[in-house]
Amino acid sequence: MGVCGTGALAFGQDNPLPAVSAAQPAAAAQPGGPAPRQPAGDPLSMDEIRMRFEQQEKQIAELQEQLKKSQQTSQTAPADKLTQADAGKKPEDEAKKAEDGYMIGSDLSAKASFHDGLFLWLNAPHNDFTMHLGAWIQFDNVWWDQSPSLRAPPTTRPGHPQGVATGVAMGGIGELEDGEYFRRIRPFAEGTFWGTGEYRLIPAFENNQFSAAGLDEFWVGETSIPVVGTIRLGHVKDTAGLEGDMTASSRCMTFMERSSYSEAIELNQNFVTGVWLGNNYFDQRMTWSATAFRPDLSSSSGIFFGDGQSGVQGRLTALPLYELEGRHLLHVGLSGGWRDGTANLANAAYPGNTIELRARPEMRDDDPAGSPSGAQAVPNANSNRMVDTGVIASNTEYLMGLEMLYIRGPFSLQAEYGWNWIDDATGVVQNSTATGFVPFAAPQNYSFNGGYLQVAYTLTGENRAYDKRLGTLAREYFGKGGPYTNAWLVRDENGCLSYGWGAWELAARYSYLDLNDGNGLNRIQGGEMQGVSLALNWYLNNNFNVMFDWAYDYRYDLPAGALAGFTSGYGIRVQFQF
Repeated sequence: MGVCGTGALAFGQDNPLPAVSAAQPAAAAQPGGPAPRQPAGDPLSMDEIRMRFEQQEKQIAELQEQLKKSQQTSQTAPADKLTQADAGKKPEDEAKKAEDGYMIGSDLSAKASFHDGLFLWLNAPHNDFTMHLGAWIQFDNVWWDQSPSLRAPPTTRPGHPQGVATGVAMGGIGELEDGEYFRRIRPFAEGTFWGTGEYRLIPAFENNQFSAAGLDEFWVGETSIPVVGTIRLGHVKDTAGLEGDMTASSRCMTFMERSSYSEAIELNQNFVTGVWLGNNYFDQRMTWSATAFRPDLSSSSGIFFGDGQSGVQGRLTALPLYELEGRHLLHVGLSGGWRDGTANLANAAYPGNTIELRARPEMRDDDPAGSPSGAQAVPNANSNRMVDTGVIASNTEYLMGLEMLYIRGPFSLQAEYGWNWIDDATGVVQNSTATGFVPFAAPQNYSFNGGYLQVAYTLTGENRAYDKRLGTLAREYFGKGGPYTNAWLVRDENGCLSYGWGAWELAARYSYLDLNDGNGLNRIQGGEMQGVSLALNWYLNNNFNVMFDWAYDYRYDLPAGALAGFTSGYGIRVQFQF
């Protein structure tokens, strides 16, 4: 409330106008200038008084109209954004501009900002163009124990003298060694362009010690396409599986490595080179996605040359329960597809296609250690597998997987189970010599299966994040920006210790894999394997976390000459991302 001076008008109140006397005449206000003064001492006539009142009423009305416009302008534009040109704009001009809409690409200025302290983004004012520049780095240390029988090196494949067609190699798997290595080095650029385009470019540099680099996701796409939804072209995530390193990202894994199920039944095939399509419905409560591709010649290389090799994979997901912005949800999914076998053109005995299912221990190691040929490919090592069907001569295999995820606050339950069918197998390929192909008397069909069950609980209350648009785990581990409280340990201004806990998570996983099927001389005996993994994960903040893992795997039901036993690995991973 202000205080009015002598002769001032209090707008919006019922105060009367000042009295006018002959001794002290009031100045009659003219719009746009002062009222003419009467000579001192001359009395005002009634007409002059009436004119002066009318002029003051007009002035009051004009001031009230200006005040009203000023208030409207202050509500629609911040005071620090107004310019002289803005003040002169007509309301109908602003309405027309809103009706016409914004032309994409008309403002290409950019602003840099951090999202949740994790992501550095460059954004145009209307997000016509965005770019996120970053990287994640995983540095692993591992320590091993194993059955003495498994320390023996593997030898030849079993054959008919053992009463089987093929299977895991005889002997052990070789001695696993303690060590340290960079599991992943992944710089990246991702973002959007022209409103509906999107891209993600992530090379894999951890194999540089072998003068080779691979690819993570490396694609460009278009969104908002009628009916289809989104199309991506390039090195894309395959549409199978629920674990972090399958359809989501390796930077949001609960355990250091995927389960043996994902590696064997789903063929360790988290990336393919081709086309990815997907869409969602019912407020993103249902999704579908599909890939059509040719397989990489080597692990995540993005390279293919060969004849008669292709694949198709599809995935459907649903959210029958979704509450509290994803803090309470139930996800179910189904995936399936087919693959052509790998071309075997170099083998004179059998130049057709071949298929092989196999799995390592559920932790990585440099094995075979010290190979002069550099055949080991750290970090994708453990090239001597725990279970292995051997090379089966067949043109086609079919896959199907079931998946479930339940999240209730800090608790999560996750499971998958699946099958891999090999149809019309004509024999086995034991080596590259002219006698290395062993034919079956008649074509055979095989079925292999496996799965896992895992539980996790966040001691500090955070919940696992979920991506509704894609029907996958999110690429950030926790929802709502990460740990509720960062971890720190400092002294405050009083010299006392000040600390934060970060986020702490406990997790356990059980896995099962069966690579045995068939009878007599046609039996494929790749072995069975069960595994248990335990994890304690510490998320200091959005950028930095440490994983403590223990993985125990036991193989059994093997062909004669292959040795049963266990491996036990303890690992620590330090991950930094931005």
